[in-house]
Amino acid sequence: MFDEKCNEYLQQGYSRAEAHRAAEEWVALPGTSEHHLGMAVDIVAESYQFLDRRQEETAEQQWMMAHSWEYGFILRYPTGKSSLTGIQYEPWHYRYVGRAAAAYITQNHLCLEEYLSIIMPAG
Repeated sequence: MFDEKCNEYLQQGYSRAEAHRAAEEWVALPGTSEHHLGMAVDIVAESYQFLDRRQEETAEQQWMMAHSWEYGFILRYPTGKSSLTGIQYEPWHYRYVGRAAAAYITQNHLCLEEYLSIIMPAG
């Protein structure tokens, strides 16, 4: 998937380095995906099987965004947090963090990186 995304950017005239950087905003480097680690799932609506921003308009995603925390999941790459996560908004990508962490993250409108900086401050 990473190579495919790089090739898309190369075909648009990006240099190899630019294509690599741009692709990293959408696709994890091979071997670093949360899916690969077994911590994340992509959930899409039955009626809309595309991984794009329109996913957020489906009833399934609206329910997931409101209730996933009750089951220990968070929306991993929320809107407006890409400068912190390094990944663009993905309204289909959920990560398991446990119920307590998911509740705190959701109630405080945090991304995982912000939460981790609170519970494990740099020092």
